[in-house]
Amino acid sequence: MRIKLFTLLVILLFSAPTLADEEKEFTVGSEVTFENIENLEKKPAAPKMPALGKDAEVTIALDEKANEYVDLSVQNISKLYWKIGIMPLSNDKAIDNFLLINECDIYTKFYNDDFEWPRIRDAGRKMIEANREIFPTKFKMMVPVDLGRYDMKRKGFPLIGGTAYRNMRRVEIGDNAYNNRVCGVAGNIKFYPKNIMMILNRPFIYDFVSVDEHIAQAFIVRRKYETLEGPRHIVKNFERPAYARIRISLMEYQGEAKNKDGEPLAIMVGKIEGVDIFEDQGQKRLLSSVDFEK
Repeated sequence: MRIKLFTLLVILLFSAPTLADEEKEFTVGSEVTFENIENLEKKPAAPKMPALGKDAEVTIALDEKANEYVDLSVQNISKLYWKIGIMPLSNDKAIDNFLLINECDIYTKFYNDDFEWPRIRDAGRKMIEANREIFPTKFKMMVPVDLGRYDMKRKGFPLIGGTAYRNMRRVEIGDNAYNNRVCGVAGNIKFYPKNIMMILNRPFIYDFVSVDEHIAQAFIVRRKYETLEGPRHIVKNFERPAYARIRISLMEYQGEAKNKDGEPLAIMVGKIEGVDIFEDQGQKRLLSSVDFEK
């Protein structure tokens, strides 16, 4: 999903054609415009792949969900909190930290300017109010899975090696390292937990991957003869490594908690909408896709 924020206008006592242009002189009273601010990471469009058909040459399925879900980045999670209305727009510190997360250059340049920052904060407040309806609630996360031997009767692969999901009711999602710096700030950013404890609306069970025979045969041959790429522990310990793209939707905020390391987590009710199984981390070779009832 690609989200474009509306034009953010800030009337400053200082001005420049663009904030990024450090070389030009500032003049009093002009207008600074941030056009088409896009906080989601730009990624190339998913490659066009052949749809599954009767032809035996078809060995990859069509990825129809490539652009519907966004990564669980700190930036995207910060937008989620505004989408579901955790903080009021009157909370100045929440506005400041949103700009820290999503507009680092502007934050760094003007936060310590006592005269200009209130104007920028108010412009940020208006921008959030105008755009929070299009902020994301649908996310994706990639996890490695291990596929067993192909079951000819059931037409698919069992998940083995402890990678199956059986009656999962809650899971920590996000994988954003607590001490990784965001705009120079390490650790906790007030009002914005970097990761989420998702409480599922119903137990999650996923222990078998249905795969068309033609696609399965091609996958098995590639695994046999191609050099395997990926994290060392996966290449070394998995029999037939693959990657599950788990598609989730987050709906309701229920407060904060801490994980076993004492790091803050937002507690949120969510649901798993589907799972896509890929041969590769780059999500170019889709083996199987399943949607769950909504």
